[in-house]
Amino acid sequence: MHRLRQTLNDSVERVKWRSKQNLDFAYLMAYTQPKGAFYVQLEDDILTKKGFVTIIKNFALEKTANKEQSQWFVLDFCQLGFIGKMFKSADLPWLITFFQMFYNEKPVDWLLYHLIYTKVCSVEKDAKTCKQEISKLWIHYKPSLFQHIGTTSSLKGKVQKLKDKQFGKIPTFYPHNNPPAVVKTGIQHYKTYTLQKAYSGESFFWGLMPQPGDLIEIKFKDPVVLKRYLFRSGNFEQPSDRFYNTTVEVLPTNLAEDSSVWNTYNTTTDGFLIIGAFNDFGIAEGVVDPKIGELKELRLHVYSDSQNWVILREILLQDNTVR
Repeated sequence: MHRLRQTLNDSVERVKWRSKQNLDFAYLMAYTQPKGAFYVQLEDDILTKKGFVTIIKNFALEKTANKEQSQWFVLDFCQLGFIGKMFKSADLPWLITFFQMFYNEKPVDWLLYHLIYTKVCSVEKDAKTCKQEISKLWIHYKPSLFQHIGTTSSLKGKVQKLKDKQFGKIPTFYPHNNPPAVVKTGIQHYKTYTLQKAYSGESFFWGLMPQPGDLIEIKFKDPVVLKRYLFRSGNFEQPSDRFYNTTVEVLPTNLAEDSSVWNTYNTTTDGFLIIGAFNDFGIAEGVVDPKIGELKELRLHVYSDSQNWVILREILLQDNTVR
């Protein structure tokens, strides 16, 4: 990495970053090549369409079985970069060798294009014929199965804002028909993103920085027996705007003198049972113990300062009504 040539007028840092990425891909491909029939390149900051594994497998088997398309080199399930590119494991040595030869020259997605171009194009073919030949080896699946959502790159200062338009619109909230309730919070909402709209499934809640002691209170109009609960905070554009160190607490209407219930859960000074908490992904979900019985109220209780605002994009409180 200390003897790399500066190419494409890129900075030294960028050349190092993309050169190492090319070698990382080659290393990963060499490791996995004997472990399966196909290889798919993914990243850790993407969204996927539901059932993407089955879709990919079926598409690959279909193209492989088709005599006219069985010679494909890459099946492309995303229009961005190197995400969602599928190869036959038997073809990986082509990529490994090519990346090892030209890792210093260009980014990985450019190298992939030039490899396929080299395989089927020549100076004797016109651009139209070359494009047709490339399309036989590089087959695109539509609509895209993956969407890149990360913006912060491992290269300092690089911001990735490109989105795959074929993926479709990403929902900002998930509506549910929750039990009738009065909801309130001391967390100031932003613009029209109120807690009431989030609870009724019209939008999401977006509040200013939560502080210790802040509550999201859901007071049921009639006592309910909850089967499960689900709260999702943060979203794909603001992943850090989620609940931290926040518990899920319930207030029973008349908790029977069942010591096993009291011994199972921690309680607050005002009589709420602590039945769950938000995890590191900003999600709180769980099944409500039937022994707790009917509930007057459910609340989210914040226990520490947050340096971020908070988004609550999904609220699901499931009782015996099918929703």
